[in-house]
This record gives sequence, C-alpha cells and structure tokens, in this order.
Amino acid sequence: MKSKHSAGYRIGIVNPLTLVGNEVMTILRDRKFPVSKLTLLDSTGSAIGAITDAVDEPAVVIAVSDDELEDLDVVFFCGPPAGNREWIERHADDAFLAIDLSQPSSADEGRLAIAGLNLADIDSSDRVIVSPHPIAIPIALILHQIAELSPIVSCTASVVQPASEYEKEGIEELAKQTISVLNVQSVPQTVFERQLAFNLYPAPIRNEDFIAGQIRSLVSPRVELALLVTQGTVFHNHTFSLFIRTKRPVEQQHIVDALRRNPALAFAEGDQTFGTIDAAGRDEVLIAEVRPEPSIEGGFWVWAVCDNLRRSSALNAVLVAEKVLFGTGAPN
Repeated sequence: MKSKHSAGYRIGIVNPLTLVGNEVMTILRDRKFPVSKLTLLDSTGSAIGAITDAVDEPAVVIAVSDDELEDLDVVFFCGPPAGNREWIERHADDAFLAIDLSQPSSADEGRLAIAGLNLADIDSSDRVIVSPHPIAIPIALILHQIAELSPIVSCTASVVQPASEYEKEGIEELAKQTISVLNVQSVPQTVFERQLAFNLYPAPIRNEDFIAGQIRSLVSPRVELALLVTQGTVFHNHTFSLFIRTKRPVEQQHIVDALRRNPALAFAEGDQTFGTIDAAGRDEVLIAEVRPEPSIEGGFWVWAVCDNLRRSSALNAVLVAEKVLFGTGAPN
C-alpha cells in the first residue's frame, strides 16, 4: 500500500490516552515503524488538548475530524466503540486504512485479523480490519494450531480478566482496595461496585457471546464453544484455562509440537513455569501447561496467559498494519 505522501506514512491513533492507545504508540516506537507524522485524535471529547509523548516527541491530542482523517494513511481506533463508528465509516471517502481495536467492534464490515493465524489472507484491498477482542486472540491462536492435528469438537474456556480492562481507573481502584483491605478500612467501590481485592467473581461486563462468535469465525463455525469470563484480582494480563476435545485422540507431545510451531505462542523452558504476571510485556501467548484428561477421550487441558494490552491488542494491530502496508515482510 502506497502512502499518500512522498515523505512517508502518516499514522493516526484515536483515543491515544487509553491503555491500548498508549501501547500502540509504544510498539510503533519499539518496532521502528516508518512514521513520517503521528496524529493523536480524540473521539470522546474528554482528552482534547492533552499533551503526551508520541514516538519520543510531545504531541497534543486534537478532535477527530474529516480534515484530519483524509490526511492519514492508517488510523488505529482505540477506546469506546460508540464514538468511533461514524469515523470508521469515513474510511472510503477519506481513503485511509482503519484498524479497529475498540471492542465490541464498532466496524460492521471489518475483517477479523490475527497475526499468526490469518495474516496471509490480508492485503491492501482490505480497508477496515478488526483486531479481535483480547480474549478471542489467544484462544483462536491455540485452537487454530490444534485443529491442524484433528478437528476440534468442543472447547470450554474459563478466563480471568484483569483490572486493566477498565483502564487506569480500574487499576487505581484495585490498588486502593488492596491497601484499604490490608489496613481494615472502607473499600472504594466506584469502578467495580464491589470489592475486587482478594476476590474473584463473574465479570460485570463479559460480552461472551460476541467473543465466542469471533473465535468461531476464525477457527470453525462447527466448534462447540463455551466461555466464562471472571473478574480477578490482577492488574494486567488474561489467564486462560481451556478444556479442548478433538475428534480423534492426539498425543500430548504432538499437541505441544503443533503449538510450538507458531511463533506467536511460547512455552516455558526446563523447570520454569508461567504465571499470570509473566505475560506482562511479552509478545507471545505463554503456554504454561498442556495436560491430557484421561477420563474423556480426545480431551486435554491447556493453561495459558497473555498480555491483554500488548499481544492480544496493540501488537496484533500493528502487525496487521505492517502486513497491509509492506506485504509479506511482517513477522508474527
């Protein structure tokens, strides 16, 4: 995909002060993305005029508008989906590539894309691309690899989601709750409306049917998929417990070998094991355990963790952009 400008690609980030928006900026810098200009836009009305660092240079967040969008080659849409919808729909008139990270997605006709799964099918003709829900990406990557060995009959997934799903306010309230509980003080309950510190309960906002639909569309519509999302006492990173049943029994080592073949997935080495905190800042989905279930033919467990802001959000979106702009050169 050619840039509109001879000086190079002009990139926009909508709602850059969200945790995912900030992570997109970090990854663009870390990967030395060829940005000639980075424009920070706001679709909520809450961050206009804010000053932040953008690829090592100070930048002011401005209101999203047609004038700004038509100057850009690629726009990453983060933050609340409702405010993004009308601007994503401008992609054809303003001739930019829209990559939607807002979930549930605000793009009705966007194409789902995951690095390490279906990037080969994406090219410059795709103008609206949806980076799936952060829960959907690791599960889809794991199921995709296993399906190479045998069709998947069913998957039952239990997911513990972190406080960072509720932005900085969620992280800050969990920290305050933790200190309050240890000091036997009243617990603030503004974001979570109940005590989250030292607690675990069904997540208030779950979108389970939406997420399961994305996974089926990426893996197979025939997979029986049950999903339960819980809210856990962790600041960052998703934790996944998957019970998977294949049509034909598959040996444990063959499953491990299939998962290892995808560079988006990583295993612990030697006596090391992975916990939730180990996923922070990692570019891979970390596989902590693959264990057969002897009581159910073709059944086995996979326990995994993933950085919800990086691998299953911002990094995936940037890898998608690299594929559209530069062709086959983008790694997983």
